[in-house]
Amino acid sequence: MSQLNLYSIFLFSLLVSQILDISQSQSLPDFCHPYDKKVLLKIKNKLGNPPSLMSWDPKTDCASWKDVQCGNNEGHVTSVSIIDALDVHGPIPPYFDHLYWLTSLNFINVPNLSGPIPSYFGSLTNLTAFFVSGTKLTGPIPGFLNRLTKLTQLDLSSNKLTGPIPNFLSQLKGLSYLDLSSNGLTGPVPTALAQLINLSYLQLKSNKLSGPIPGFLAQLKNLNTIDFSSNYLTGPIPEYLGHKAGLTTLALSNNLLIGPIPKSLGRSDLSMIKLSHNKLSGDASFLFDKANINIISVEIDYNFFKFDFTNVDLNRRLVAFNVSHNFIYGSLPKRFGQMWVDSVDVSYNQLCGPIPNGRRFKKVNLVVFSHNKCICGGPLPACK
Repeated sequence: MSQLNLYSIFLFSLLVSQILDISQSQSLPDFCHPYDKKVLLKIKNKLGNPPSLMSWDPKTDCASWKDVQCGNNEGHVTSVSIIDALDVHGPIPPYFDHLYWLTSLNFINVPNLSGPIPSYFGSLTNLTAFFVSGTKLTGPIPGFLNRLTKLTQLDLSSNKLTGPIPNFLSQLKGLSYLDLSSNGLTGPVPTALAQLINLSYLQLKSNKLSGPIPGFLAQLKNLNTIDFSSNYLTGPIPEYLGHKAGLTTLALSNNLLIGPIPKSLGRSDLSMIKLSHNKLSGDASFLFDKANINIISVEIDYNFFKFDFTNVDLNRRLVAFNVSHNFIYGSLPKRFGQMWVDSVDVSYNQLCGPIPNGRRFKKVNLVVFSHNKCICGGPLPACK
């Protein structure tokens, strides 16, 4: 696995753990309200008393149960998370709506959970965090969500949801985190999302979304992460994306995008740029230049870029890039020899000449240099 992928996984894991542990910094009571305990035991019974909920022991106080938090002076349950429960099967049971003080409800990696998201969740109007991720839940994004107006984090990723992204999500004005990735969602990215002015994280990857990259993203001043990878988006990359202050991650890989990369992306706040597997063309050398001090990783593989790599003065903060499967020519930049040996891929281009500081790459997999015109040295045959 590349350094870039490991870095991305680390950032995502850190983000999720921070979201789920926000309330840990607050002082919590050491007791649980008896009514709430009875409700949780009913839920456990409806789920078939699975071993993953072993800590939900009627002989102990539910404030001590795994992933259960009691967050007010009366010991009412404010957070319930069912995580990595492979032994939970069937639909989400009733009774969660009897936990009137819930502010956080999460089902994460419960792969045998099925059926629709229950409509009774619409009565949990105190929720600020609602995560349903890694299940077999089906149906459209449910309309009751428009009643959960206190939500700041909504994650419905990696399920079996279908249909369009609904306009009613625009009523959740407090959302800062929205992840609808890895479903079967269709249609365009709705302009109604422009009303989510607090949004900082927007992930819609791995769906069946179509149409152009919407212009309304320019209005979301707090947005720092956009991931629309693995859809059917068309048209060019908008110039305004490079002018968005605070945007640090832009992922548009595996779409049908065309045209050149806007020059503005090279003068932006972006640190991670993922544009691989599109139909982009032209000169992308400016992304690697030392003037672009914010960029630390670039993926532009499987496109139609054509430029001379020879005189590019690589940004010293650049830690990873993949430019494979393009029409890049010339020789490798001088500072290439300072790159991490397992963080680059220049294969399937038209490059020639010696690998700078080739001894550093002696043990690297030859595939990252393969199918070029005449690269030599290092792990490859010596230059003539």
